[in-house]
Amino acid sequence: MGQRTIAGCDTLTGMSTEKHPASLSSPQSGDLLVSRSTAVREHDISIVPNAPHATSPTHDGGVADARLEADVRGVDAWLTEDQTHVVKIAAHRPPDE
Repeated sequence: MGQRTIAGCDTLTGMSTEKHPASLSSPQSGDLLVSRSTAVREHDISIVPNAPHATSPTHDGGVADARLEADVRGVDAWLTEDQTHVVKIAAHRPPDE
């Protein structure tokens, strides 16, 4: 089985954060995104807006890996379980970016 792309395409399109008031913004180019394909445990990690570059075997591993990579890159990290809603899981960008 090969790597799956997010929403069946090579790039990420905009995602709504309206149902998550704690997420005051949305993913920006260069941020990390952890996503789960339907009915699998594995979580893909991608740099917005690109296709996944890494896969973690578990939810916790994907979140930890993305947080670490976001820290190193100085960007935010986000999690989506349904390819529609995102939750910020790490914040490293200045508030005005």
